[in-house]
Amino acid sequence: MRGEYWHAAFWLLIIGSWVLGVAYGRWGGGGGLFVDLSQAVRVPSPLELSDWWQPLAYFALTVLATFVLSQLFFGVGAAVFLFSRGVYDGMLITELEQTVGGWSFPNIPATQFWGVLFIVLILTVNLPLCLWAAHLGTRRTTYMWYRLRGKPLKPEMGARPMITLLLILAASVAAGLVGAFLISYT
Repeated sequence: MRGEYWHAAFWLLIIGSWVLGVAYGRWGGGGGLFVDLSQAVRVPSPLELSDWWQPLAYFALTVLATFVLSQLFFGVGAAVFLFSRGVYDGMLITELEQTVGGWSFPNIPATQFWGVLFIVLILTVNLPLCLWAAHLGTRRTTYMWYRLRGKPLKPEMGARPMITLLLILAASVAAGLVGAFLISYT
């Protein structure tokens, strides 16, 4: 299979497993083992965080953990861990809907507002960065697979995911700083 097809197949695997996880978490009564497994690659809800520095650590470490764990079993780890992340994100989306659904327009509680902004930050910034990191991890597994089979490869092919991962980590740290600001108000 050509390299372009692998990349597209990995994107389909990564996004598809996350979407299935969200569906299972919302409508399948998800929880249990998958929520426990998702602790490696998720940012907890604002109600579970107590210190200002925790979002900074979680935002950076979830991206790094997703990259590393997606390389397990030559890409299968990405499907398993992102399915688990999807189960937890489905629960976060439900929590977000319930919180916002209970608001009346002029009387929005300030702590709930900051908590909702934190959940939106998780879903709009941390989640895409984790999906991208998982894709980079699976790309790295194809590089390792070719190396194990003795196929000649250009050296920069193995270095590209690492350089991009550093950029993702920088963006994640910036989002973590915003999260630390938001969590100080909840």
